[in-house]
Amino acid sequence: MKLSPYKKARNNADIGFYPLVTTLTLLLIHYFSGALDWPAYSDADAQRDFNSAIAMSLLTGYFWLSLRMLHQNVASCLISLLVKSHQLGQFAHHRARLSSEFTHHIFNASIVSILITVVYCILEGLLSSTQEFHVLMLTALAVPFWFFPILYTMQVSTNLNYLTKELLPQAESTKDYITSLTSLIRLGLSNAILSVGGLALVPIFWFKKDVPSLDVFVVCVFSSSLLVYLFLPVIKLRFRLHRERKALIKALETDIASLISKAGISNDPASLSSIETLESEREALEGLSISILTFKDKLQIIASFSLIPLSWLLLAIFEWIIATPF
Repeated sequence: MKLSPYKKARNNADIGFYPLVTTLTLLLIHYFSGALDWPAYSDADAQRDFNSAIAMSLLTGYFWLSLRMLHQNVASCLISLLVKSHQLGQFAHHRARLSSEFTHHIFNASIVSILITVVYCILEGLLSSTQEFHVLMLTALAVPFWFFPILYTMQVSTNLNYLTKELLPQAESTKDYITSLTSLIRLGLSNAILSVGGLALVPIFWFKKDVPSLDVFVVCVFSSSLLVYLFLPVIKLRFRLHRERKALIKALETDIASLISKAGISNDPASLSSIETLESEREALEGLSISILTFKDKLQIIASFSLIPLSWLLLAIFEWIIATPF
């Protein structure tokens, strides 16, 4: 598998092609291995395997798709920041550094996903050679299931931190600095929202099964930790934006007041021109605070968080439909 994060922007159909093919292939593997045979009502093990086959396949494809979309978002933001600093010629350099980090993350995510799978097999006693074929396939395909979410979470934080540390200081003007910081906030927000969609697929694991209290606790802790991990950098950048914007406006107001005092004494045309320039810059900075999150962005945030309880509700409705005799 070779994921190139910084090629030319591709349309959404192209980005989703390989994840879709992967999801369908995984479902076919599970179908022919027997994991997708409709389980009997009283067969808890078969129901667990059935649920796992569907959920793992969908989540594997979803996080691969999210990863490809993340890379496209990062590439677009990188180009935008380089244009603002008049350093577009450095694109290949930054791409190489980010690609190198991506390769390291692939290796690390592979090791972690294999370790998680092995530990799970030991705890569940799945290493026996007498296991059914579909169980062995579920065990083997758990590796890519863990691999893509882990790789995605690694890439989210690393890419945002890299752009913040390496490119944000290169902005040549106050306005470019603030707009660059705004672009980073929107990048972090869009990538974090993508992960919420993955959490909406988690209830599939408990289709037609009772949800133990321990499972509820683990899912809540895991989901909360993931959301904090993904959204905390965005929140920090937003506070940074407000803090630095406020400081810049205060500095501009001080400079304007000083120039007004001088202009009142000397009536210098150059001072009057400088005052107009600083006033325009101050008004631009004040206007930027409004455009951080558009109405559409706020709707996306609300919709993404609504997906989690909605997915549990849809699961309950679907279970009720299946259980209701007609």
